[in-house]
Amino acid sequence: MVRVFVAALLGSTALALTGGASFAQVANEFIPAPPHDGETSKARGPKNPLAGASVVDGGVAARRDPNARMLMEAKELIYDYDREIVTAVGPVDIYYDGRALQADRVIYDQKNNRVRAQGNAKLTERDGTVAYADSLDLTDDFADGVVRSLRIETVDRTRFAAAQGRREGGKLSVFDRGVYTACEPCRENPEKPPLWQIKAKRIIFREDEKMVYYEDATFELWGHPIAWLPFFSHPDPSVKRKSGFLAPSFGRSSDTGLTMETPYFWVIAPNMDATISPMFSSKQGVMMKGEFRHRLVDGAYTIRAAGIHQLDPGEFDDKLDPGKPNSLTIGPGDARDRWAFQTFGKFDINHQWSWGWDVTLYSDKWVRGDYDLWGASRTSVSTVYLQGQGDRSWFDLRAYRFYGMTRYDQQDRLPFAAPVLDYNYVFENPVQGGELAFNINAASLYREDSEYRRGRLGLGPRNDVAVIGAAGTYSRLSADAQWRRRFIDPMGQVWTPFAFVRGDLIYSNPDNGPRLGQFLDSDQDMALRGMAGVGLEYRYPFVAVSSFGTHTIEPIAQILLRPNETHVGDFPNEDAQSLMFDDTTLFAWDKFTGYDRVEGGSRANVGVQYSLNMDSGAMFSVMAGQSYQLFGKNSFAEGDRDPSRAGLDSGLESTRSDYVAGMTLVPTKDLVLGGHVRMDEKNFSLRAAELEGRATLGRVQGNLVYGRYDKQPKLGYDDIREGVLAGARVFVTKDVYVGGGARYNFDLKEFDKTQIGFGINNIEDCISLAFDYIREYDVDTSVRRLDSIDHKFLVRMDLRTLGGLSASTSTASDPFDSETKTMGLASQ
Repeated sequence: MVRVFVAALLGSTALALTGGASFAQVANEFIPAPPHDGETSKARGPKNPLAGASVVDGGVAARRDPNARMLMEAKELIYDYDREIVTAVGPVDIYYDGRALQADRVIYDQKNNRVRAQGNAKLTERDGTVAYADSLDLTDDFADGVVRSLRIETVDRTRFAAAQGRREGGKLSVFDRGVYTACEPCRENPEKPPLWQIKAKRIIFREDEKMVYYEDATFELWGHPIAWLPFFSHPDPSVKRKSGFLAPSFGRSSDTGLTMETPYFWVIAPNMDATISPMFSSKQGVMMKGEFRHRLVDGAYTIRAAGIHQLDPGEFDDKLDPGKPNSLTIGPGDARDRWAFQTFGKFDINHQWSWGWDVTLYSDKWVRGDYDLWGASRTSVSTVYLQGQGDRSWFDLRAYRFYGMTRYDQQDRLPFAAPVLDYNYVFENPVQGGELAFNINAASLYREDSEYRRGRLGLGPRNDVAVIGAAGTYSRLSADAQWRRRFIDPMGQVWTPFAFVRGDLIYSNPDNGPRLGQFLDSDQDMALRGMAGVGLEYRYPFVAVSSFGTHTIEPIAQILLRPNETHVGDFPNEDAQSLMFDDTTLFAWDKFTGYDRVEGGSRANVGVQYSLNMDSGAMFSVMAGQSYQLFGKNSFAEGDRDPSRAGLDSGLESTRSDYVAGMTLVPTKDLVLGGHVRMDEKNFSLRAAELEGRATLGRVQGNLVYGRYDKQPKLGYDDIREGVLAGARVFVTKDVYVGGGARYNFDLKEFDKTQIGFGINNIEDCISLAFDYIREYDVDTSVRRLDSIDHKFLVRMDLRTLGGLSASTSTASDPFDSETKTMGLASQ
């Protein structure tokens, strides 16, 4: 903004009016160059400054259009040949090379090379920036000058005002008693102070540095001074990237004490920059943080790093359980040197192919949360990939490294996975009148130790219920082809025959161990597994039109014929564990979620769907159905042979499945309701339910999510899991809001997470302010107790064109006495 208003004020067109015959009522005339003495012209140079003067635009000399001509509209034009002064009496409008000047009077003193505009002066730049002043007094080369009662309005909606401005040496602009803001004036009361502004005794703009300096400045919020800044500076806001200090952030936590982070942004090159952010903490010393970004012709990459030599690692001792020396480590211990490293990038090979990476390394899994690095997260996945996409195909090749970030994760139980391949191709031309597609999936992984699910009804002395991941090496290559064709008969019935075939090559070499032996044969093994099937889906939509909308009732039936699943329990199950049977998977050909299990046996799926589309735009739909095992072995009843126990307690393990239903209601564009339920096939008791609603009612926004899942003792869930999550935001005005949310855990019979806050949502496009308080159970870096509660206070303020300021605090508390709800995590 500052560069622009200086260009508008001090770098505008040379308003030189050259001599000629006196005349009045000049309008829409091109001003000819007047005759002059030849010697005088040679001594003083060209009298028409349009041919010789330079235009300063933001400190950079801009070339004029050599063919540009000046157009003037004035009530009277007066030439004083003796004094070499040209006066235009107004109102005066002068247009030249995209710029415009309006004033009551414009005087050009050729002898002294000065241009003066007097009375209601308005200078409009090429980009739309407008400068208002009582008077302008400038040299004709605009290297020096004085402006009184200045007011600037730029195209990016920033504003500047000063009692007086002057330009010195062509590169320095000084404004006395200046004010700067990026806020819009109040429409009802323009004299009312803006939401925020900076007032200074002197504002200095250096074009060579592209920096703005404030002397004896005061920051005002809603017209009230809240901070005094003896010296303050920032880059010209029109500059997109410039080296300099960024706004600091502040925080406090029980482990690190008071913290202050002071980032420095360094522009290394037009396509390269770095941010160096030392974070000073009162208890642990200085953590050095940095980020490097580099953009190349075919892509870009980023590198982040952080490291600290802790002064007092004992502050983190409360994350250990000294009473149980063999218990799980839930903290960094006595480590002094802690660090984190992250890099990600993406590069295009051509318009179809790209490759990239996202890699993260940590000294320990607690460092990211302890120091709030890059937004603390409970998951961390590193990957390197190659991707390709065609008109009808997709290719993805990756390698993965998983890093556990919660106290329940043990790194030796998480796998390395490489390679992981997915390829899909859909044939462009029909095959036998239908669509043919094929898929390839390959995965190979290794983990050092096995991961088990625990429960009270387990098989062994340690109450192990299932193997979530088996130690050792596991590899699989799968390929399948799918064909389908749709027919619509004269009655409107829809018939869709389909067929599929799949083959798997599997290799497994589990590590031998007594615990794993309860679930999986630990011998090295390789096998071929195949599956093929045919099926038919039938739909018969009945459509009725009423006075208020269109009704559609659609019975749906599906039959699948295929052989039994083979090799159940012979190999680990890594990717087909998260089985959720509901209306969305009722008509799936294979209801397992991954490739390690494949559904076998013949099955029939039936259901009915009703939908109503109203003329008002409202919509309602509901679907309900059930699945039946016809003959052959039920793959879901075979779950007790699966090391992960996938299929048990799923609602599909019996001959008749549980009933499933789903509903969606959209009465208006501002209200959406939906849900899914699963009910027992014998007594209709509720086995699972998910309900969700979102609404915007005037100034109120809200959402509600409810979930209830029945006991699944065969999978290790001995209690009903039930909870509700609700949140709302109310806009007190168009921009000011208050809001909050809470999650209630019915098992704990209390709220395990609550959040409240208020803020200004980018009011007048110049300020954002947010305050939040969060209370939740700490499952990441908690102390030795499960009931430790983390309290967080977050405050952030963003000022348009100036940046943001943030502060946070984090403390932990134990609401119960030490004899209740202790952690008790024994070694596994």
